[in-house]
Amino acid sequence: MVYDVIMSVCMNISLLIVLAMILTKIQFVQELLLNEDDENGNGGGNVRRKVRNQLALGGIFGVFCIISDYIGIQVEGALPNARVIGVLSAGFLGGPVSGMTTAVIASIHRYQIFPERISTLACILAAILHGIIGSWIGYARRENRQYSNRFLLMSTFVAEAIHMILILILTRPFIEALEIVKIVLVPMVIINSFGMVIFFSIFKTIFNNEDLKVAANVALALRTAERCAPYLADAETNRSSMQKIIEIVMSEYKCVGVAAIKGYEFLGRSSAFDDIELNKTSYPRLLTATATYRTTRISKVPLPEDAFYPLYEKNVILSAPIVRGEDDVLSFVMVVRKNAYSYRADIEFVTGIANYFATQFKLVDMEKQKEHLRKAEIKALQSQINPHFLFNALNTISCFCREKPEKARELLMALSSYFRNMLEDIDSRVTLETELDHVKAYLMLEEARFEEHLKIKIEAEPRDCTCRVPNLILQPIVENAVRHGAMKRDKGQVTIRIQKEEKSTMIDVIDNGPGMDKEIVDRLYESSTELPHQNESHGIGMLNVQRRLTGIYGKSAGLQVISGGSGTIVRMIIPNQKEKTDEDSGSR
Repeated sequence: MVYDVIMSVCMNISLLIVLAMILTKIQFVQELLLNEDDENGNGGGNVRRKVRNQLALGGIFGVFCIISDYIGIQVEGALPNARVIGVLSAGFLGGPVSGMTTAVIASIHRYQIFPERISTLACILAAILHGIIGSWIGYARRENRQYSNRFLLMSTFVAEAIHMILILILTRPFIEALEIVKIVLVPMVIINSFGMVIFFSIFKTIFNNEDLKVAANVALALRTAERCAPYLADAETNRSSMQKIIEIVMSEYKCVGVAAIKGYEFLGRSSAFDDIELNKTSYPRLLTATATYRTTRISKVPLPEDAFYPLYEKNVILSAPIVRGEDDVLSFVMVVRKNAYSYRADIEFVTGIANYFATQFKLVDMEKQKEHLRKAEIKALQSQINPHFLFNALNTISCFCREKPEKARELLMALSSYFRNMLEDIDSRVTLETELDHVKAYLMLEEARFEEHLKIKIEAEPRDCTCRVPNLILQPIVENAVRHGAMKRDKGQVTIRIQKEEKSTMIDVIDNGPGMDKEIVDRLYESSTELPHQNESHGIGMLNVQRRLTGIYGKSAGLQVISGGSGTIVRMIIPNQKEKTDEDSGSR
């Protein structure tokens, strides 16, 4: 008898496996399993359509339970079969609607065919409990209905164990209940548990195939994004760049159409959107939902007044947000063909592309802000020309005009050179020799003014001054050494020492002043992005030079300061590689 029961249950399971293979070919089952969304969201798109599909799924599994009842072998007033697999599976795969629909069908049919059997009540209650268990698990796992083999095995084992307990509690006489349990325990508890694992292995092919497709589309999205990268810098303002991006996406991803939309304006579009016009009355709900929820939306059933309505006859439209700012969201729209059972791979592709574009746009914005800040710092540096310096220089020159006119002429030429260099393009690169000539012009004026109170010493050979440096990179350091270092002493001294090494040129500016404030040194090393107040003249030039050096050559190329009560050494190291310097110059 036990053997016959085992064979009957195995036949039930075989039937269920055939049913599973059929179900995997049905579109709405695939949509349920892969949890498709449309523009309304809420976990499955159109609610009525989803409920209809879930009811249909419950009905299919209910039919299986009915067939299972008919082919089962009667044993001592019981009917052992694989009904538990059908009821639990409906809940696991479809959720509460499917699970409870199957449970109700199974219960009603079990009562109708054998209302007088001693185990009928226990079987009906077991079917209802199985429906509740499957429905609860399916609802809890609604975001990802992929179950491990161990989970399936244990959940079915527990469900059938509950069934056996109900038979023992509700079936009378107890001796017959015990006999029933002895016969059906192994086939229903053990075999059905393994049957559930076999059954679900059929459905896992859907998830595996979809995962492979998603993985392939992620790789495709990365490749497409890489090809689009050169055009992203000005894509939002340059129509030809955005149109090139659209063409690249169309060539890589075989879709019907692609468009980038900002408000009511097409920044770029393929031919599928040529006849589409956006206005307030026809603005697609899909685009509104994209901007509102900032998530990828999918639309399958639009309203007739929707501007995209002509595209829906054979297609589905996806829209992914390109988030530019708090109130600035672009929509990257892609049209794909209908009839695919899943759009998850399409969603992954368009979402990946949109996220990459959003990141690149933010990086472009950051570079623009950085450039604006840099220009502001440059203007601050150029505006640092102290009116007192100009007054003192002119006053000094006037003193030489009568007694030493040649000296006055030299000083006027030096002042002219100084101002000419201060007003030149600070982005340009000059040789270190040219930069040093500019510094010498400034120092000539200061030496003439302070006479014996200031001594300047320059230790530099022409062969050491061949590297190219940013214009005005040295002058602020020297000026700082004179004004806030050397001239704090009765006998001030400033030394400029230049030494060319194998890979770099080392420039030291040394003064014998009282030392630099620790606060200024700390701010140099912190590379604070906050500009000092214009009145804080002590250090503003140093901070600007520090930011320029680190911005061009990297953080390791910043100023090095050694300061104490006997003086300060400010060192900068400039790479000798001409290729690197030219490349930097071209990028600025």
